[in-house]
Amino acid sequence: MVPPVTAGDDAERRADRFAAWFAERAPTRADRGRLDALRPEAATVMEAIVEAVGGGPLPRAEGPELREALTLASLLGRSAAYLELTPAAALAIGPAIVAALEGTVDLAPLTDVVVATVIDGYVRACEERERERAAQRASEAIPIVELAPKCFAFVLRGLQDPDALERRVDELGRALFARDGRACVVDLTGLAEPDRERLGPIFAVHSTCSMLGARAIYVGLSDPWRVLAEEARVDLSIVSVAPTFADALEQALRHCGLEVRPPSRLAHAVTRLLGRR
Repeated sequence: MVPPVTAGDDAERRADRFAAWFAERAPTRADRGRLDALRPEAATVMEAIVEAVGGGPLPRAEGPELREALTLASLLGRSAAYLELTPAAALAIGPAIVAALEGTVDLAPLTDVVVATVIDGYVRACEERERERAAQRASEAIPIVELAPKCFAFVLRGLQDPDALERRVDELGRALFARDGRACVVDLTGLAEPDRERLGPIFAVHSTCSMLGARAIYVGLSDPWRVLAEEARVDLSIVSVAPTFADALEQALRHCGLEVRPPSRLAHAVTRLLGRR
């Protein structure tokens, strides 16, 4: 049951009423389990509203008096998203604030504004999290493959988020260090259109390899990428570039003291004798 409004209502009582109102309406146990994390931010929003209104009439929603409180309400919605509250629980936050302030501030005329502000923050944060997850999935799909002893390939595809790509380059560096890598083929053939934000992480592979005593060999470095690199003052004269993946692989293997040889006639004959195709 929601605690009744009493004289001398204070911040703690308002937070209690918010928590009780929200707990009664949150649809899942997981939503209710996030209440301890949600309550302090809700209390901050309510105190900002109380301070903005004071003893006077309720300000207009678009007025400067409530600007800070509504900003905090939007941040509360963002927190709800990162706490993974369900949409139904997020919809309950605004009315819970209005109910908790009853007897202190008559916020009922602005209920729709408070609800919409919280939900706007919630939706924006959900979209942001989904973009982050998609970027992480895309970066994790970049293969880091040891093609031969100490010889690696780093194959980029699609549209990569610069921050996620940078983290993947760090993982490549750790793999090269752990395996004493000596060469890495960097395949840009399937990468989406060039842009400045991804330029840094892409050529950071060269820097990472150089620091580890390895050689990076790029393939698929198209004219648009070259133009962009030159505009960003990347010194392409020190970057190894090959026309095809096969050429890059041959250079990488040679740098590692390896080579690709055709199978001998004896090996072919033994394979046929054993019935293997």
